[in-house]
Amino acid sequence: MEAEFIERPQSVSDFQRMFRYIYHALNEAEYPKDGDLIARLIEEITRLMEFARKDRRTLFKEQMANIFSWSMAVVNRLGIDPQEALWEKYPGVCPYCLREKDCICGTEHPIVENKELALRRFRRERADRRPQTLKDHQELHLRLYSWQHDRELPIVVAAHLVEEAGEVSCAYRRLGMANSDTAKNFLFNELISEMADVMSWMFALANRLDFDLSEAIWEYYPYECVKCQKGPCVCQEVI
Repeated sequence: MEAEFIERPQSVSDFQRMFRYIYHALNEAEYPKDGDLIARLIEEITRLMEFARKDRRTLFKEQMANIFSWSMAVVNRLGIDPQEALWEKYPGVCPYCLREKDCICGTEHPIVENKELALRRFRRERADRRPQTLKDHQELHLRLYSWQHDRELPIVVAAHLVEEAGEVSCAYRRLGMANSDTAKNFLFNELISEMADVMSWMFALANRLDFDLSEAIWEYYPYECVKCQKGPCVCQEVI
C-alpha cells in the first residue's frame, strides 16, 4: 500500500476516495449496471431492519459501515460529490423548518415562506462554517435532530433510513424513464438530494445509538476490504 493511502480519512471526500481505492475494480467487474449497484445499497439498508427488529444494537455499527461503503460505491459510480450534496441539502439548518438547532418537523409541520431563497442564502453566507469532516456532519445532525430522535426507538430511526432508500430507488427509476435533458437534470439532482438524505439518516441512527460513524467505518475499513483485508480488494466474488 502506498504511503498516501495510509493516512486515516477525515472528510466525506476522503472516505469517498478510500472506498474508490478499495472497491472500484471489483464493483466495475461485478456491478456493470448502475441499477444493480443501487439495488445492493438498498439490500444492505434493508438488512439493517432485522437488527433493529430484534434490537441487536451491537450489530448496528458494522452494518452501518457496510451501508456507508455501498453508498460511496453509488456516488462514485454516478459522479456525485457527497460532501457538496450534504451541504446543499443541510447548510447548517434543517432544510424544512430552517432551525439551527432542535428541529421541530417531527412534532409540527411549519410552513416557511421563501424557503428555497433562504436556503440559498444560508449556503452562501455560511460557506466558511460548513462541516469539514465526517464527524462534523454527524455533530451537525446531532444539533439539528437529537431533540426528536432521542425519544424514538432505534427501529423508528432505521425505518426512516429504509424509507430514504426507497426514495433513491424511485429517483433512479424515474431518471431512467426521462425523455428530455431538462427532466434528466431535474431527476439527477433529486437523486443527489435523496443520497444526501440517506447519509443524513445514517448520522441520525449513529447519534441515536451514541457511536461515532467515522470511527466505525475506519474500524472495519482501514483502507482495506473487510473480507480479504487487502487494499485494493482482491476478492474473486461479490461480497
